[in-house]
Parts: sequence; structure tokens; C-alpha cells
Amino acid sequence: MKTINGRTRGFAPTSRSFAFFAAIFTAAAGIFPAENPTAFDILEKIDKNMVYTTAYAEIDMVITIKNRVITKQMTSYARGNEKSLIEFHSPPRDKGTKILKIADIVKIYYPSAERVLRLSGHMLRQSMMGSDFSYEDMTERAKKMREEYDGAVKEDEILDGIPCHVLVLTSKLPKQTYFTRKIWVDKRRFLGLKEELYAGSGKLLKALTVEDIRVFKNRNYPTKVTMVDKLRGDSGTVMTIKKIDFDIPIPDEMFSERELLKK
Repeated sequence: MKTINGRTRGFAPTSRSFAFFAAIFTAAAGIFPAENPTAFDILEKIDKNMVYTTAYAEIDMVITIKNRVITKQMTSYARGNEKSLIEFHSPPRDKGTKILKIADIVKIYYPSAERVLRLSGHMLRQSMMGSDFSYEDMTERAKKMREEYDGAVKEDEILDGIPCHVLVLTSKLPKQTYFTRKIWVDKRRFLGLKEELYAGSGKLLKALTVEDIRVFKNRNYPTKVTMVDKLRGDSGTVMTIKKIDFDIPIPDEMFSERELLKK
């Protein structure tokens, strides 16, 4: 057992986990047909494999910009894909910074200023703590994906020796940040292994890959995610889950502004 913020928690060796990891490739629930599955049928299978009630995780985020490498350490509490609280512990300038997500709402507490900033609109597209992930990446949810995208299953491909379904999601909205999303899905384990994110012009904006897939409580789960923002040049962000425990008691008060302001 471990005491966290004055509360006793149990955890084992992601988030989403950290909300990101569960939100990478998800879709709304549905029935998976025996033949000719749709893109969202396949994504629903991924969702079932990734789903959890609650999760606690300890995560390292390593950001590389040209020859500069920055390591940030954080802990995360999550309740499904709807709620998460992330607290940064290092480097010193980031210590105590917290990010609260509830559905599409993102709030950040900056200890140096002792204030909370709510992000909305174009601010969500900003880099999250200097990484290749944006705050908007953090708010992606299953329902939103199904409502805002059309999906198609393309020809299967082999990715690093693994047979994959290849899905292409196309936005129904003209001003979507990622107009097209191409996803490679492991046909056997139903895990998203790679995703490419494109602008409406067809320009590749970001590329995401997952590695180090491990089994936690009969669930296949990636413990390393790499995001590369193609517009930044010579940059990349790797998130590595050091420890994670699923389905542990986490009080709802953890996902509140009061908790956000707690020192």
C-alpha cells in the first residue's frame, strides 16, 4: 500500500493510467459482427480491451527538441476517459503544476502564480507542458470520435511483422484540427499500434506509435507511447508508464478544483 496526498492507495507496476493512453484509439460501444466489421466496430473492440473504471499511474515524459532532452515526471489519477488529474513532480520549475480534465474541460493550476487557468478554443491546441501532445489530444473521447468522423476499413497491412487492420477516419467538420486519421490496429490483440494525423490539405501533422505492450489483469495495455509533431521539426515526446494500478478506489473529490488548488 502507498500513501498519496494523505490517502492510502494500493498500486502495482500506464493514463490514459493516464487519460491519453486510453483515449488514443477509442470508440462508442456497439456490436461486433462476425464478418465485414466497420471501422467503429474495430475501434469498439479496442475500447473494450482498454477500458477501466479507475487507474493510478506514475509516468515519465521525455521531450526531445533538437539536441535538448527534458524529462518530466508525473502521477495521474483517472476515472474512465471522462476524468483525470495529472500532477507534475519534476523538473523543479514544473513541480506542483496540475492538469484537471473533466470531459472536454481542461484546467491548469500553476503554483508559481497560484492561479487556475481554464483552456478553451484555440488554447487547447497548444503544446501540453512543452511536449508534442496538445491539450486537445487530451480531451478526445469515444463519443466525440463517432459523432465527428466517418470511418472506413482499408486493405490490411503488415506493420513490423504484425497483421493490422488499417482504418481511415475522415472528419465531418471542415475546421477539425485532425481532418484525417489513419490507424493501424493489431488484428489479433485489437490494439492501436500507430496513428497518423493529417490536416485537411493532406499534410501530415503528427505521428503516434505505441510499444512495450504488457498484460495487466487480462488486458493488453501499451506502456510506451511516442508522439512526433511533424510541424515542430527534430522533436518527439515519449511517455513511459513506470507503474500502474487499475480499478482502485479513487474518491470523486480527486477530480475537483479544490484538489487542483491543494498544495
